[in-house]
Amino acid sequence: MAFRLFILLCLPFFIWAAPRQANENIWVKVGQIYGIEPSLLYSIAKVESNLDRYVVAFSAHKMTPKQARDLEAFLKQKGIESQMHTKVISIRSKNKYEASHVVHFLYTRNYPRFDMGIMQINSIHKPMLDRANISFYDLFDPKVNIQVGAYILATCFAKHKNNKDAINAYNGKIKDNPYSAKVFKEFKKLYSSYQKDNSKLHYKDPS
Repeated sequence: MAFRLFILLCLPFFIWAAPRQANENIWVKVGQIYGIEPSLLYSIAKVESNLDRYVVAFSAHKMTPKQARDLEAFLKQKGIESQMHTKVISIRSKNKYEASHVVHFLYTRNYPRFDMGIMQINSIHKPMLDRANISFYDLFDPKVNIQVGAYILATCFAKHKNNKDAINAYNGKIKDNPYSAKVFKEFKKLYSSYQKDNSKLHYKDPS
């Protein structure tokens, strides 16, 4: 299967505040805006967060011992669950209110940079978010998060010659990175399903 479907057609700035129809498919809408195959956006979200809109994750080994103790105490106090995946800690809140508290805790206490929401937008993008008047807390709205993720991915395609490098760049490491293979695996499953019934796209709007 040729993956050169993901050609950058345009790169507008964020229009996340624009009015939307209630029944629109956000994956398709954002894909059209940024010239990215909607199946790819969905596949990245599946790999990044398993479609969890409230998850916050970061590299646990980059915490200081004190930060680790303080985070454990904070999560216990708030009743928020966390899981360790190899070297990554995933904090899974039940709602936007909890997730916002987690982000405030991490950011104000100088924890390692962290990823947020359905497409796991990294806090390193804060200057770009500030220019677009988007807060970290806005990223727990899937429609905002997906559009920010698509914008970042579009810039990766603009900078890199092939799909593998561009998708790996979204993950932050281009060489020797199995990330793109995971995304392509999800993409193939989804695309095969789509090919069986091309009258509609098989996506669930995460609203």
